[in-house]
This record gives sequence, structure tokens and C-alpha cells, in this order.
Amino acid sequence: MLHRRHAPLFAGFAAITVALALQAGPVKAQVPGAAPPAAAAPAAPAAGPGAVPAVPAADPFTVSDVKVDVSAANANAARDQAIRDAQVKAWAELYKRLVPSATAVPRVSEIELARLVQGFEIDDEKVSATRYLGSITVRFRPAAVRETLAGGGQQYVEPPARPYVILPVTVVDGRPVLWEDRTGWREAWEGRQAGASLVPLVVPDGELADISAIGVNEALAGDPEALARIGQRYNAGGVVVAKADLPAGGPDLGRPLAVEVTHYTPDGARDQQTVNVKADMADRAGDFLTRATTFVSAAIDESYRRDNTVASGPEQATLVRVPLSSLNDWVETRKRLGMVNAVTRTDVLSISRYEALVSLTHRGDVERLRQALARRDLGLARTGAVNAPVPAPAVLGQPVLGQPVPPAAPAPEWQLQVLPKSAGASQAQPAAA
Repeated sequence: MLHRRHAPLFAGFAAITVALALQAGPVKAQVPGAAPPAAAAPAAPAAGPGAVPAVPAADPFTVSDVKVDVSAANANAARDQAIRDAQVKAWAELYKRLVPSATAVPRVSEIELARLVQGFEIDDEKVSATRYLGSITVRFRPAAVRETLAGGGQQYVEPPARPYVILPVTVVDGRPVLWEDRTGWREAWEGRQAGASLVPLVVPDGELADISAIGVNEALAGDPEALARIGQRYNAGGVVVAKADLPAGGPDLGRPLAVEVTHYTPDGARDQQTVNVKADMADRAGDFLTRATTFVSAAIDESYRRDNTVASGPEQATLVRVPLSSLNDWVETRKRLGMVNAVTRTDVLSISRYEALVSLTHRGDVERLRQALARRDLGLARTGAVNAPVPAPAVLGQPVLGQPVPPAAPAPEWQLQVLPKSAGASQAQPAAA
């Protein structure tokens, strides 16, 4: 999904735009039993130059632009069937988006589909006496979808809660450009329609606050402070720099376009790859760059899937020992554990100034847990301990008053340790048998 924001030049123009949108907006509908749409709120005053932009919330559980073409005995029957078909198509699209290893989409009953679907919007429609053509957006209930995927026996991807900021950098005759000129590469990203992407992307407007937040050289160098500023400005879950080297007259359709894509996360992780896009015989310059944005978006999705796949199946608990040399070790451990989607719950059984005993509830076996932890630079290794009892819950070595003493349990066979940044990449691969 690509979210684009176009700020009005004048408050008067903004008011006119809102008025026209209210008169000619899309038809909105809800599934039976869903709450009716709320009344339109009064227009907010225009934001100042330094205000934080209003970015649409990331919603990977929404499938947009589902095309339907149905003929029936009458217009009402055709419309009802089209809505049902759109929901089935949208579920298939969402399933393939979240289950990367899927070879087929499991069929669901009408009752199950009604439980999964939260609502729908009719974006465009053409109706005749017996035929219905339309474009429909379908929204799904995240909790119901997660429950269905977790019980299906397949690994699935936990979607990002926030969008990513994408910075399209164009290198024109050796000169990198981000904000100074409106290049064809930037226009391709601004004009790209919302698609079936897993990771929602936001293209900054290039206002003064954006220019002050990050410059082109800071973007190319991956300056942490500048990346944090532009990410915080758009409440983003990450920043992606997409650098394309283009001649001054536009892309050379006679050779592939190599796009250098670098993804930065707030925790300091960095992932870089090169996406090569070949020109098609029927391509024009603008079409070629638009198609290149689709390839780059797919590469971003694939990178996200690789690091955020959640194992399915029943939950299990693994007891781990966390050695501590300082309070910061514990703070950093909790922070990184919070970013591991495979861990559904963390229970602290005891903690002292030297170590913590933690029960990690997760899906999948310990090997999958180890790989997921390694992607967040947390090392999980065997300790060799087998029979020492686990102490009662305590805080900083003192028993917790009023807490019942649990029965003795085996000591943790696993030790969890904070690794240096990017050191877990080598451990994220499956271990040899």
C-alpha cells in the first residue's frame, strides 16, 4: 500500500477540496452487524509549516481496488453477488499477502467470511438492468484473521503496525537529488496507486520541515539522527532510501535500471539490496519508472516477510536465563524482545542484579524461536543446566510478598544474551542437524 499526502497550498483551496469530496465521495457500506459510518467531522484548521503531517494509518488488513463484473437477473441481485465475490477475492489476496509459502488459498464458508470481514466500501460502480461493474475495498478484522492463520498450520507474516517513509533519491549525471527538483523517479512514487503491498509506504511532501529533517547526503549516508527525524515526523516504522541513477533526459530504455534499496529500522538495523528492472518493448519513460516502483515495493515486502514470519501451531513456553552486567542489559533485552513477533508473552519469574529468569511463550519450536531472536540480535544458546530449581518470583533478589510459592521447576536449559548490532544475522539461518 502506498499512502500519498498532497498538502493544499492555501486554506481556501483546502476547504473547496473538502466540500467537493463530501459531495462526490465514494459510496460507503458496512457488512451486516457492523457499526454505521460516523458523520463527517468538521474540517480541521490548516496545519502550519512545521506541524506534523496527518498520515493515514497503516492498514495491511485492507484490500483495495477489488474489481468485480457480475451479471444476474436484476441489478440488485448482481450487486449483492458482486459484493460477495469481492469479499472472496479480497480474502484470497490478503491470505497470499500474509502467508508467503501459500500455494493455494483455503476456502472459507460464508459464515466464516462474515466473521473475518469488518466492512467494505464501494469505490466505483456502474449498474445496468442485469449487470454490475465495480471497484470495492474490503476491510478485515485483524484479530479474526490472526486467529484463522494461527490455526491453519502455516507460517504467516505479522503486518507492520506503522507505514514506512520512502525517500526516492535520483542521481542525475552524478548529482544526487532528493528535494531540489521534481524528478521522474519521485513523480513515479507520488503517482503510484495503492496496490497489494504488505508494507504501506509514505512519500514525503518535500515541505520545509521535510527538508530540514533530512538532506540527500544524510539519506545516502544513513545518518541515524536524520533518519530518526524524518521517521518521527511521519510516525513511521522505518525509512527506505530508494536510489536510482538516471540520465538527465530520463531513463535509458535500452538497459536495465538498477535501484539501490536500503531499509533502516528505528532500532538501528540496516538491510540493503539492489533491484534490477528491465525495460519492456512497449514501455515509455513514465511507465517504466512506475513499473520499477512496483518491483521495489515487492522487494521491500519480501525483505519484511523474511524478518517477520510468525510460526503457527500451539503456543509453548521456554524458560531462559538472562545474564545481566548492568541495568541497561535488562532494558535492552526487554526492548528487543518486544520486537520479536514469534514471542507472544514474556513472564519474569525472578530478577537480581546478576541475572533474570524469564519464561518466553512462543509459537513454533525452539529452533524457530532461536532464529527469530537472532534477527533482533538476541542470542539463544543451551546452558547445560538440568535440575536446579527455579526460585519463587522475586524483584531484585527479594521475595515478592503475598505471592504463592510455585512448585520447583527445572532450571533453564537456555540462555538469552544481547548481541552486538547486526551480529545475529549469521545465527538467523537454520542450524545444521
